[in-house]
Amino acid sequence: MIDLKSAEAERERIDVLKRYNILDTPADGTFDKITQLASTIFKVPIAIISLVDTDRIWFKSHYGLPINQIHRSPGLCSSAILSPDPYIVENAIEDPRTLANPLVAGEFGLRFYAAAALQTEDHYNLGTLCIIDKSPRTFTQAEFEILQQLASIVMNDMEIRLSVRKTVAKIKHLAQDISTNLKRTTQDMSSLPAAKRNGELLSYLDNSRIVFSNIENELQHL
Repeated sequence: MIDLKSAEAERERIDVLKRYNILDTPADGTFDKITQLASTIFKVPIAIISLVDTDRIWFKSHYGLPINQIHRSPGLCSSAILSPDPYIVENAIEDPRTLANPLVAGEFGLRFYAAAALQTEDHYNLGTLCIIDKSPRTFTQAEFEILQQLASIVMNDMEIRLSVRKTVAKIKHLAQDISTNLKRTTQDMSSLPAAKRNGELLSYLDNSRIVFSNIENELQHL
């Protein structure tokens, strides 16, 4: 039986993920530097910034791995975002959570996995910053805290980009309103005999309308 409460929570999480408008975007140097740094710090061959979509796990950055997404069902990230605790698998062939996973038992040969959630300000886990090795290894609490700090940098960057998009959208809307109101005011005053005699005022309003129209056009390209 489907847990309706869990299903609703997952729909909300997916809606929040879509809000960031990050899925299927091109590679980004900022995120690529973070996965490369994670690989270097922890001495692992693979580091990934993953985002858990409805039926797939998409990789915004994937250092040491040639693919950019996998199906959601075998992916460990889909389990990691549900865990309130650090999600660490030190030896996958001995861990009951991963023993039967095809990424472990199959050709890929995953043995070590550690993930820190990408958590929004309103506490939705969108994905992970995870590190992977094909050899078992231990992972200390201190190391996990470093991984969490790197994940926080990723999430902070995503929050900033979302905030910028919202601000630009508001400015575009404001510029459009100002341009529309100035145009309407110019038209209204042009119909008045007194306004016709006041060429300077009409000229000022018309010039203002042109200025804000230019601003609006520039903002459309942001």
